[in-house]
Amino acid sequence: MDKAGYIALIREAASPLEPDPPELPPSLEALVYPGACGPLGGIRAVLLDIYGTLFASAAGEIGAGGEARGNIDALARDYAPECTGEELREAFTRAVLDAHRRLAAKKACPEIRVEELWAALAGGPVKAGPFFDPRELALRYELAVNPSFPMPGAGELFARLKGSGLTLGLISNAQFFTPLLFDAFFGGPPEALGFDGALIIYSFEEGEAKPSPRLFSKAAAVLGSRGIRPEEVLYTGNDMLNDIHPAAVTGFKTALFAGDRRSLRIRGENPLVGELLPTRVIRDLSCIPSLLGADRADP
Repeated sequence: MDKAGYIALIREAASPLEPDPPELPPSLEALVYPGACGPLGGIRAVLLDIYGTLFASAAGEIGAGGEARGNIDALARDYAPECTGEELREAFTRAVLDAHRRLAAKKACPEIRVEELWAALAGGPVKAGPFFDPRELALRYELAVNPSFPMPGAGELFARLKGSGLTLGLISNAQFFTPLLFDAFFGGPPEALGFDGALIIYSFEEGEAKPSPRLFSKAAAVLGSRGIRPEEVLYTGNDMLNDIHPAAVTGFKTALFAGDRRSLRIRGENPLVGELLPTRVIRDLSCIPSLLGADRADP
């Protein structure tokens, strides 16, 4: 299957996912913008997370696995006829955990490529025919367990930031099909929407996943070569551990996206988060341009 076929699969599986606004602890509620906290000044670059921030997903993050038993059973009939859907899910989950254990000796936050794991399962639970495409199976599995749909206001956000003079980038846990979400829902790749190719940082390409600080330091190095200091960067994500912590350690200003209960990850029990607070909290993507200051509200 080619790129156009993958995009067609994403569109076919698409179904709107309405955000479910969460309640926030007082410490975060006090930082909600617009509200008691005003806009930020001096921002020259905006970096964004993808899953749970720009795209709502059934499980709240990539690969987490939602409640989609019927779809998994159908997938098993097509690809693993001797398995139930739950057995297929368990086989893949074991493969992910085993791969992470092997890689953990070399990297604190290892990332895998899901199509490689599905290829390795061929000949076992997965019955691979002559036209077996592990990338197609990887995408079909993700769409079955964790379909994604744009967060309200994402398209408008891209349109307002593009051409604003701000440098735009993405830092996200991702797989090969993640960039195709932009093609499927917005008609082109991230670069066509205004994102700088040198600042599109995906975990599967780096071999490391968030909260690895290396993903953020890589972005800081690119921005630094252009004269943009860390304190002039705003990073927005939905997870205090995976997004806000490494961004803050890098020196970026941070915005916690708290627009959907499914994706919000406060993780107050994690010692790396502790008493950490984001610079701002936002409940709606549409407020990001004004958060950057009135002079940035209209490109």
